Amino acid sequence: MAATRRSGLRGALSATIALVLFGGAVLVALHDWALVGGSELDHAVNGPLYDAVIFAAGLAALLKADAERGERSAWLLIGAALLAWAAGEIYWTAELEGDASVPILSAADTAYLAYYPLAAAGLLQLVRTHWSRLDWRLWTDALIAALGTAALGTAAIFSFVADRTSGTLLERATVLAYPLGDILMLALVVGVIALTGWRPGRTWTLLLLGLAALAAADVSYTLVENGAALPGGNWIEPLYLLGAVAIGAVAWQAPARQIRGDTGVEGWRRLIVPGFFAAVMIVLFAIQYATTGNLLTVALTAATVLAIIARLAVSVRENERLLEEVQTDYLTGLGNQPRFQRDLATRCRRAAEEPLTLLLLDLNGFKRYNDTFGHPAGDAMLTRLGAQLRTAVADERTTAYRIGGDEFAVLNVGPGSALPALVDAATSALTASGPGYALSAACGSVRVPLEASDPVEILQLADVRMYAQKESRSTSADRLEADSSPRPLPDRESVEQGP
Repeated sequence: MAATRRSGLRGALSATIALVLFGGAVLVALHDWALVGGSELDHAVNGPLYDAVIFAAGLAALLKADAERGERSAWLLIGAALLAWAAGEIYWTAELEGDASVPILSAADTAYLAYYPLAAAGLLQLVRTHWSRLDWRLWTDALIAALGTAALGTAAIFSFVADRTSGTLLERATVLAYPLGDILMLALVVGVIALTGWRPGRTWTLLLLGLAALAAADVSYTLVENGAALPGGNWIEPLYLLGAVAIGAVAWQAPARQIRGDTGVEGWRRLIVPGFFAAVMIVLFAIQYATTGNLLTVALTAATVLAIIARLAVSVRENERLLEEVQTDYLTGLGNQPRFQRDLATRCRRAAEEPLTLLLLDLNGFKRYNDTFGHPAGDAMLTRLGAQLRTAVADERTTAYRIGGDEFAVLNVGPGSALPALVDAATSALTASGPGYALSAACGSVRVPLEASDPVEILQLADVRMYAQKESRSTSADRLEADSSPRPLPDRESVEQGP
């Protein structure tokens, strides 16, 4: 009974928060952007209603903290950040709006500025909760992306505001804390997106979009307040609410996906992040020093950075070529056993989102073929069968491997509905016959994660099934041979005597 009542209260609270969060944001946007209701509603819409939406976003974050134990500390911090922002808005509406002599570093400023460290700490805690074996390249990409974003923000926003800010040290520090906080949040957002391999998924996207929208809205407000050539009016307020709604909407989403090191980014794509931000830094450097008149220095510096990028690109290409050689079977050109182990482990970690099928194949009759025709002929046969297998399963979602001796494997990403056709194609490709020999393949298949999820368990299950099929065929062949062998004729005496 108590659990049912608690569930009912939670459902009612969730529905009320959703109504205020989404309904209130829509009303504010209709009023400010479509001018619905007229100017007489300005105070009510951009005052109490606006404040209620941000407060509801904070409560939605607390609901998320209550629902997701693993993410609780992160969402408590994010909820506290939004509630601090809401407290600043409520105080501003109640005490300061319309006051011509608003003090700098008021109680509203204190609440507003508390948002930044709390939100940053919450975001970093969420990342810490969900990262899984990140490799150094992702971390360096994230650092480069964050620092590059911060450099852009400083050049475009902070310098503009700093040049137009005056007053006491406390007043200047308070005014400049806002663009610094916004730049910090944007840099963290871009850095986290880089950590996800630029594929954050729905939950991360909503959260990061919300944080970025709040920062962008605040940057726009700061620039307008400092005389930037931007449109006037109430167009900025709905941008704040867009951010609040996006963050609050995460309360009704699944937990954030794991951040893994195996993003699948290979080859030239690894250079996109460092290359892009290096180009951005060249542009910023050129803009900064173009006014000095020393264009030769600017040109030579830019050329040096470009040459460094080109050298890194050549190194990446060489490393990829060497890695491909090391991970390729020398006879068949298929992936070798170390590559198979790596790919299987990688695909298993993604199997919840991308189901996987493994085929383990072993040749029947190959030992006899080797003994009869010799090892060079055996190597030639493996080369031939490997080429046939590669052609038979040629698909961007399918990879074939020779994992040792006369054993092969196939990994296919996708639903298991294609399993029968895949087995037929692979076993047919590993079939050959001629005078004095007949080769075929026994196959064991496993669907991941439906039947197993750990690489060791997957291989054991596939191996058991493959050898069961191998034994079954061997037994059937022995019986066939026994049935077809000539039987001894009964002697004349037994025939004459009869039974």
